[in-house]
Amino acid sequence: MGMAENLITVREAANFLRISARTVYRLIESGQIGAVRIGKQWRIPANDLPGVTIVEGPNGPQLQTQAVSNA
Repeated sequence: MGMAENLITVREAANFLRISARTVYRLIESGQIGAVRIGKQWRIPANDLPGVTIVEGPNGPQLQTQAVSNA
């Protein structure tokens, strides 16, 4: 899987994390979420999101959550 296939939009990240898009932008600006700027838009490596991995599904790559331990 290439790097471009692992990038998701701010809106996708917000929906997946169940937070607002503005909060995602704030996390990017503060450096808490890594992102790359492509033109005027931000793209986020899905594997950089906490507890998220990309898995191959029947319809192509899909985001999948993992149990995150606070231990």
